[in-house]
Amino acid sequence: MELKSPIELTVQRPYESVFELLATELPLLPLNVIRRALARGFVTADGKRVDHRYVPRPGQRVAMKLPDGPVVLYRPKKLDLEVLAEDEHILAINKPAGLCVIPDAATQEPTLINGLLHYVQRESPFPSQRVYVVHRLDRDTTGALVFAKDAATARHLSTCFEERRVAKRYLAVVLGEVADEEGEVNLPIAPHSRGRMKVAERKGRPAATRYRVRERFRGYTLLEVEPLTGRQHQVRVHLSAVGHPLAVEPVYGGKDAVYLSELKKNYRRKPDRPEPPIISRLSLHASRLELPLPDGGTMTVEAGLPKDLERLLRCLRKHRQRR
Repeated sequence: MELKSPIELTVQRPYESVFELLATELPLLPLNVIRRALARGFVTADGKRVDHRYVPRPGQRVAMKLPDGPVVLYRPKKLDLEVLAEDEHILAINKPAGLCVIPDAATQEPTLINGLLHYVQRESPFPSQRVYVVHRLDRDTTGALVFAKDAATARHLSTCFEERRVAKRYLAVVLGEVADEEGEVNLPIAPHSRGRMKVAERKGRPAATRYRVRERFRGYTLLEVEPLTGRQHQVRVHLSAVGHPLAVEPVYGGKDAVYLSELKKNYRRKPDRPEPPIISRLSLHASRLELPLPDGGTMTVEAGLPKDLERLLRCLRKHRQRR
């Protein structure tokens, strides 16, 4: 599908805003493109410029000029996704490792949003045209991830995340044996360079993370982690700052991978082939989300461990039990 600028639409039914109209009727167009067009005055209703608050009327002609520069459309693509919960308004999945949530300038391969669009448009028992991103996980983090299917639900969920009304739980395998049974890290975080973050006492934004020990091994610890704020890379930066980076964490002080030869005494390496890693991506998993619903209820979503993290824990229990 190629979009020609300006895009013209006839309003067929009531919408709460012109943003909702454009987001619903143009599901392959990234929302940031729509927001940018509205902010720059590139959207008109019956020839008059309107902003994101404008409420279009059925029968009106709405036109949007695309901002200059390349526009990457969200093309549906079938991916193997595990759906955890779903209704007409919300979709929760167990995100696999190795997938960015949305495309960026450097992303060529399909992203999670491509697979979600294919699912909600062609496979879902509660079909919709678009999914709205309300929070994210890093490319190599697995676990529970929630999306909205309409603009009103997206606004509600985004507000819940901003106001810290969503309870998030992670499981993290870290380096070292954490001494205290539980603790809290309160260190401000700021951008560093090339997408990295850092602890910055003077210019950072407040960030808080609780943790408690679930299991100790020789040289490693399994933690349950609760981020109380939602800063980028928060769990990774905070754990590294207290001397216990993720076991696999090439950016913030962990290893590139964990191998059985590092855990098992008298391991015999096969000379004719390289040793495969037990796990070669972030040893971090979003295990649980609890969030308020628009109707006043609560949704709890739990995501089972992926195979590589299960394998790592199995090897630690077998070869690194504390005596």
